[in-house]
Amino acid sequence: MKTIENKRANILNTALGLVRNLGFESVSIATLAKEVGMSKSGLFAHFNSKEKMHIMILDHAAMTFSEEVFRSAIHHPRGLPRLKAIVENWLVWYQKDDGGTCPFVAASVEYDSKPGPVKDRIKMHTRQLIRGLEKAISLCIEEGHLQAHSSTEQMTYELYSLIIGHLIYNRTMEFNSSGELFQKALEGFFDFYKPEDNGEPCGTNIKKH
Repeated sequence: MKTIENKRANILNTALGLVRNLGFESVSIATLAKEVGMSKSGLFAHFNSKEKMHIMILDHAAMTFSEEVFRSAIHHPRGLPRLKAIVENWLVWYQKDDGGTCPFVAASVEYDSKPGPVKDRIKMHTRQLIRGLEKAISLCIEEGHLQAHSSTEQMTYELYSLIIGHLIYNRTMEFNSSGELFQKALEGFFDFYKPEDNGEPCGTNIKKH
């Protein structure tokens, strides 16, 4: 059983890499079978349909994102240090598999006008991601690192939009300065929401990506 699970995990890792660079619609049973060196019938036994395969790829992406972005930031002190680590991990995770695009952004765009199980799964994982980010921001407020009177929903919206905007801008425009621009925007976000009695700038110390 463990061997089958490991094999499926390896297949999903390969599939996620393809999605990052080709998008979801271009990743079919046949495409993935060729990439992993399996027959179409052999691979079909793992997924049963293209739709189910895309759902499993999304689940795998969400699992690796949670592990590598949120959980790996837990060893950082609560509050701003942990939130900064989450942002840094997010940018690193995005650049895996030779960069490519964010699988969640790709899925959101490709399935925007296609109601069904895949779109429902995209919404579910996006909500979980946003809840995780909002929790990290709430901890910043509890630790006195961000304004207590500000809306966590508003701050989460702004930070999420800033990160996703950077990922799309960086991928589409391919400007060498995008990392610098993101750094400045991030500094502006943290400085805007720093506690009023704290004269020290929040700073970011986020590596450029």
